[in-house]
Amino acid sequence: MDARTLLELMLADLDSAPELYRPTDFWQTGLEKVVADLRGRGFTEFRRHPSARYFYAPQYAPVSRPAAALSAAFGAAGASGTLIRERIDQVPMARAHHGTVTALDPADRAPFLTGFSESAAGAPAEQLVFDGRRFSRSSLNYLRGLVMLKRAVPDLDVSTVLEIGGGFGTLGEILLGRNEGLRYIDVDIPPVAAVVTHYLREVLGESRVLDYAATRTQEKIAIDEIDRPATVLCSWQLPKLTGTVDLFANFISFQEMEPEVVENYANLVTDLGARWLLLRNSPTGKPGVREPMLRRHYLEMFDRFELVDSDAGLYGQDAEGTVSEVMVLARRS
Repeated sequence: MDARTLLELMLADLDSAPELYRPTDFWQTGLEKVVADLRGRGFTEFRRHPSARYFYAPQYAPVSRPAAALSAAFGAAGASGTLIRERIDQVPMARAHHGTVTALDPADRAPFLTGFSESAAGAPAEQLVFDGRRFSRSSLNYLRGLVMLKRAVPDLDVSTVLEIGGGFGTLGEILLGRNEGLRYIDVDIPPVAAVVTHYLREVLGESRVLDYAATRTQEKIAIDEIDRPATVLCSWQLPKLTGTVDLFANFISFQEMEPEVVENYANLVTDLGARWLLLRNSPTGKPGVREPMLRRHYLEMFDRFELVDSDAGLYGQDAEGTVSEVMVLARRS
């Protein structure tokens, strides 16, 4: 099923989804804008859509029109303006993030990250090239989080990864590109669930992605019976998932939900037997929600896990002017 048809199928089914699995207040406006862009512009260049850059495809370069115009003006000035433009576009920050991954990754242990270069699918305009390979703010955030996880858990052994709110599919791209036998499951609301399906198909090949159309009528979705590396489910399908996962990841999207919604997801993740959690959150919460999700909420809701490590600097700094915290938690024995 093509991405446009899949999107409409997901949106139609969303109308009857339980309230806990529907877009929260933060995403009400975003949903309309993202859907409008996908319907009007299609999926081929989704990473250039204004709604994507704002809601689910973060970039180092400024999103605001005045800052973007200033960056372009200095770029047109030639060599003399390069340093200023790079400063506006936060290239030095991105270069530091790349350096962190390169210097600190325990490269001899899985999951293997060395050699990653982000796909050009979706026609990204925000990628940067370091050492001949492509990166974005999204991929460098995930890579730094994975490096922190590997260093915090030296005996890490992961075969199944579950993520809620995976953006356009970056974590799946990183993990499945060089870790044979690994299984990645992404759970998200439409329209983003349709976008990640499209992206992972482009990156991995259509036959390696199990989409919503293939599972929407199933009463139970058994993890051990999934025969493809990548699976994309809609949020209301999570209670149907059975079996166990090794690692659960959430990068920021819990901050876009109210605590009662996150608590429901946390209970489902715990019931799926996750052994480790990799979480990125903002210490102060995110505007646009009725009650911000704070650090204490995570620790309270995942009370069967203990904090192994946390960082709001080397691994946690997101972009200039924004700070997030990365936490690694392990299931209590």
